Amino acid sequence: MLFSVLIYASEDIMDAVSPEEHAEIMSHHRAFHEHTKTSRTFAAATKLMSTGTAVTVNKESDGYLVTDGPFAETKEQFMGFYLIDCPSLEEAIDTVKLLPLEYGRVEVRPVEYFEGADFKNGERMVIDAS
Repeated sequence: MLFSVLIYASEDIMDAVSPEEHAEIMSHHRAFHEHTKTSRTFAAATKLMSTGTAVTVNKESDGYLVTDGPFAETKEQFMGFYLIDCPSLEEAIDTVKLLPLEYGRVEVRPVEYFEGADFKNGERMVIDAS
């Protein structure tokens, strides 16, 4: 089953961490990435640029409104996500425990397959991130 691993954290806190703390955070992400590649559960990953680079598009009666920034005003921002292919929610949760959870939150949510999509073979989607 395909699961999204949605990562939320405060941009202000992440921008303020020391180089040593940043290296520790990245070591957790590398461990997660290596574990999912080795266990063949990795499907995809992405890191989002800061919310300052985002725009929100809304439909209005006479057209569209494009505004700067994300839709929601929150203390934590959506930072990025992984897609992992695990046999169960429990295994997905165990895998997520490799991430640096002390800096934010991680939401694990099953993903539905769309017609024509073939995510069951994650190997063909793997991009060497090393």
